[in-house]
Amino acid sequence: MKLVRTAVITAVGMLLVGGCGVAPADQDGPVLGGQNDAPSDAPAAAVTAPPALRSIPSTTAASQPSGTAGGRSGAGAAPESTTAPQTSAPPAGDAVPSLVETRFELVPVAEIEAPIALVARPGTGQRYVATLTGLVWLLDPAEGSDPDGGAAGASDSRARGLSRAAAVGAAPRLVADIGSRVSQGCENGLLGIAFSPDGSQLYLSYTDTARNSRVAVVSMEGETPQTDRRRVLLALDQPACNHNGGDLAFGPDGHLWIGFGDGGGANDVFGQGQNSSTLLATMARIDPNPASGQGYGIPAGNPFAAAAGAPEAWAYGIRNPWRFSFDRLTGDLWIADVGQNRIEEIHMLPAADGWMPGANLGWPLFEGNERFSGDETPADLDFPVYTYTHDEGCSVTGGYVYRGSAMAALEGTYVFGDYCTGDLWGLVRGPDGTAERIDLGVSVPRNTLVSFGEDADGELYALSAAGTVYRLAAALP
Repeated sequence: MKLVRTAVITAVGMLLVGGCGVAPADQDGPVLGGQNDAPSDAPAAAVTAPPALRSIPSTTAASQPSGTAGGRSGAGAAPESTTAPQTSAPPAGDAVPSLVETRFELVPVAEIEAPIALVARPGTGQRYVATLTGLVWLLDPAEGSDPDGGAAGASDSRARGLSRAAAVGAAPRLVADIGSRVSQGCENGLLGIAFSPDGSQLYLSYTDTARNSRVAVVSMEGETPQTDRRRVLLALDQPACNHNGGDLAFGPDGHLWIGFGDGGGANDVFGQGQNSSTLLATMARIDPNPASGQGYGIPAGNPFAAAAGAPEAWAYGIRNPWRFSFDRLTGDLWIADVGQNRIEEIHMLPAADGWMPGANLGWPLFEGNERFSGDETPADLDFPVYTYTHDEGCSVTGGYVYRGSAMAALEGTYVFGDYCTGDLWGLVRGPDGTAERIDLGVSVPRNTLVSFGEDADGELYALSAAGTVYRLAAALP
């Protein structure tokens, strides 16, 4: 098991880095591309800071071995409906002072090989974890449910996917395995999952065996995704094996949002960053349940639907969006975009501004707030709300604005971290929009912080590629 784990960590460590070989041409294809409001000739998705305020003693249960920080993003080693929902202001007062005085800990919840995403299933409170290798685990199986989960090859998948679960609580249950449909190595794999708002369908974002991006949907029967009846909804060919993005989530508008990178390589070698006619380097927004019942629709208000751009695209100029999320209270969209040479960046598209349709996040003209190439400064540029340099980390891992009830001091704070250092941070924005980063004093092992998750109650989780899912909690006095 240790050898398997080492291999998986190496694969995760290449997220947003390095070369790829030739993959077999076993591609999933969509049944139908975008339709409804999309023009018939539309290029549908198919193939085409401040330092920490205070150093807080760590109370994490995770170890943090020393070692050279790698890069997920091509960076060198660290020394990396348009109708907005009703908006409520985050609480004022002493939130920032109380936050820096609060001690946190990371509580192990489960140990699963190569976890990559954690989501809650609406209406149930259950938590599902996806792995880079193509497995989906249920952390909260109902009492008396089938221990094998009905997933094909469950015993083999369990042997290669689950480790030491008994040491941290009840064993998760394997409920899906699409490993045979997913490419491995480089920055490939099962990259994200999301439930429909009613919990009846599960959406999977992955790279197929030809290393191209696919978004598929499966129905749920009880606790089990019916992956044998998988339908590929959206397909996007990738010119290289890195910068796939792959995160997806339903927004407050009820539509499915998907993040894609710039096609890989380095320096935007494929020239996609400032090209709004492709889905590479974009945040896309689609209606996965059009009135026709087939394919997907283009929601009204998508900024490029009536122009020359890709009708699915919402924002562009993104290098590699490694995790995005919606604030469950305000509806604001937070996007962490992985940098290349010097700067990691975080953008926030306010719900009050309709998520800024057509926003240009700047790549490759800018890396963070600094000029990277060219001499243009387009009017649609949206500069990040926060950046940090590779003196402090090397690859941002985006998280969530905390809206749970267990850690009052954290209310309204955007929790994120850095893959290379493994440190968890909180970002607090003042009334004037300036952002301050607070060190939460906890970390996972270096070069393993791959993702965050949010449960039905708004509590947050950190996922380590070393094989542990942690819950963020306030430490006991």
